[in-house]
Amino acid sequence: MAINLSDLAAMGAQPRHALISLCLPGRVRLRDVRELYRGIGERARAAGCTVAGGDLSGIDGPIVLTAALFGTIRPGRRPLRRSGARSGWALAVTGTVGRAAAGIGLLLAEKQPKTSAERRWVRAVYDPQPRVEAAQILQSVGIRVAGDISDGLYREIERIAQPAGLGAVVEADQLPLDADLRRSRKHAWAGGLMESEDYELLCAAPRPLLEAARRRLRRDLDLQLSIIGTLERGRGIRVRVDGKLVVIPSLGAGYEHFR
Repeated sequence: MAINLSDLAAMGAQPRHALISLCLPGRVRLRDVRELYRGIGERARAAGCTVAGGDLSGIDGPIVLTAALFGTIRPGRRPLRRSGARSGWALAVTGTVGRAAAGIGLLLAEKQPKTSAERRWVRAVYDPQPRVEAAQILQSVGIRVAGDISDGLYREIERIAQPAGLGAVVEADQLPLDADLRRSRKHAWAGGLMESEDYELLCAAPRPLLEAARRRLRRDLDLQLSIIGTLERGRGIRVRVDGKLVVIPSLGAGYEHFR
């Protein structure tokens, strides 16, 4: 539900209805199915979305669970899109980055989270927060170019810059990294920029619009919006680290479907 809600947020859509399809082997306990649907319902209600139906069937293999969400754009507004960016526009990202990548690292290493910071990182993996309301605010102040960074911040910068024939400069010290990550890991900015699974929003706009959005997000949602770089003529993404510009190749950055 959270992943699909984030996809709607990335377009500035208001969630309306969800269809859930579930294929279950006979050994699954009914209590577990009820708990699963309770979680689906909780996330739907929080987003003002109904679970309108779906499909349930038996299967011999592992559980298959899919969700399809439908949303609408408010009258008088246009959907947020990745296309349309201009040279000189600033780049900004909501919330905090890097937590999910750190959490995935712990899980893959089969380590139990021991500290409050580690528990926060793992929670970012299991309980992402789709930025539906934040997207509505971005639209309301006039921002038109945005997307979510579930596949990685670097990857989403590429998806906004490349259609316009642009590159970007990212300021490593401006990335809104988890404070414990920044303190405990050398070059923590690399994980926040290159890794995936943070369900935040990246947007591009003239700086005055981003400043207006920053004030509104702080006032209405107590949510941070950090200006992290600038779109520029040319191609490729460079990162300013300790005053030096470093070229970062896209190979291996973020998440690519079907790779």
